[in-house]
Amino acid sequence: MADSKSKRFKDDINLLKGGRSFYLTLIICLIVFFGATGILITAFNRLISRHDQQLSAEISTIMAEKMNSSIEFMTESVNNTAILLSSRNFDKPEQIYDILRNNKNADYLSAGFIDQSGEKFASQEEAQEFAKWDLMQTAALANPVSISAPYRSSVYGQPVITLFAVLKYADTRHGYMFMTYKLNELQKIAVTQSLGNDVEIWLMNAESANIIQCAGSDEHSIGSWANAYLAMQDINEEDIPVYGNWLTRIRHLEDNIGISYSVGETLYSQHCSRIASMPGWYVVVRIPGNALSATMHTFRNYVLYFLAVLLIVVIVLIANMYRLAKRDNEILEALSTHDPLTQVLNRRAFDTAASKWIARGKDCALIFFDLDYFKQVNDKYGHNIGDGFLTKFSDVLKKNFSENGIISRFGGDEFVVLTDMPSVDEVSALIKKTADDLWSFSLPADKEDRDFSISFSSGAARFPHDAADLSLLKKRADTALYEVKEHGRNGYLWYMDLPEANSR
Repeated sequence: MADSKSKRFKDDINLLKGGRSFYLTLIICLIVFFGATGILITAFNRLISRHDQQLSAEISTIMAEKMNSSIEFMTESVNNTAILLSSRNFDKPEQIYDILRNNKNADYLSAGFIDQSGEKFASQEEAQEFAKWDLMQTAALANPVSISAPYRSSVYGQPVITLFAVLKYADTRHGYMFMTYKLNELQKIAVTQSLGNDVEIWLMNAESANIIQCAGSDEHSIGSWANAYLAMQDINEEDIPVYGNWLTRIRHLEDNIGISYSVGETLYSQHCSRIASMPGWYVVVRIPGNALSATMHTFRNYVLYFLAVLLIVVIVLIANMYRLAKRDNEILEALSTHDPLTQVLNRRAFDTAASKWIARGKDCALIFFDLDYFKQVNDKYGHNIGDGFLTKFSDVLKKNFSENGIISRFGGDEFVVLTDMPSVDEVSALIKKTADDLWSFSLPADKEDRDFSISFSSGAARFPHDAADLSLLKKRADTALYEVKEHGRNGYLWYMDLPEANSR
């Protein structure tokens, strides 16, 4: 039963989305991979023949791009989560916070919500961080996403960054969803096995010249803060003007600036690149001159083996990520496109799916079902029995129509079906079978009326014979339904059998 329900959800969602091929996605990813691999090999061959300064510039650019990609991934993840949660139109901020807090698959440290009045839905310790680091000012910049500068969290005892995204709820209200990530998620990207501990990588704020180390020879200094002006004290005196000019150019937000200078007997190549996703921040790479030539030959020996293994890993990861993303998307989309009681399409989703169904141009029929005097069921037996009856009726519709059609709950006791139509007689037979199945249900005995039963009225119209578009098709099926209800209910009628249809 669960498998069939899951299959129905997948079929409905695929119809709404228009279908998406995993193989097409895989082919695109492989093309991107091989393209990136070709660029990497070409860049590697050029790097191995260049001066140390040129090599440090390339490595710095790559690191900046990787950090940009990582931050952009985080930004996209936060924004997509906000969009998905906004589409569910929660009534209360607490509902949003519960989902964020209980997400077991999350790769963030923490998450929460700030409503438009400024109330924070987060732990007490996290709320205190907002005042300490003035994060509300960052939240107000979200359009649709904003990102804080790195800061050392007293809650987690390590450097973190926090991203904010606008999230709408309760139709007209809005607030800011936030997610906090470890800075070492960026630090992991900065590590390069080819240069071991020789390479030093920093994040640097252009305005203050404050730097935070992401990689280097001293593992205890990773994550620590310093200031680039203070670092000038260690530079050989003759190179201090070069270093000072480099800092001035950074304060003017220039990009891709490279210099060489000495500290004692060691010559360093240093290069910086702007991080597009963090305005005012740079990634700075510093490499001692003897590190490059000693490592490039080892790099060359392993690069082809590495790429072969990486290709296999990428394919496996793509398949796994696609499977997980598809599952999560289906769950979220099922919640936003299906009636929660009967598990059939809601009205808005039906209109989307039906438009695509009709666009095929094949003969089909649209049928309205309206349960007769259903209010009496709720009045006599209560809403729990009424809801159970609606669920049973939707199960009958699924049994008779889901194989070649789509089903929706349009209102409280009103359902609609759009189905392929081999012939009017075959569809009429399905309507009659639905009526027979409905009569087989028994309601709890009642002292005043032990024989209480329920029926339905139904109106049907044909595409394209009765109408050439969905809007008119629904109108004409509804006209047929109205005629049935006006003449005693408990029956069905095709629009083509109405006098007005024959007079057209």
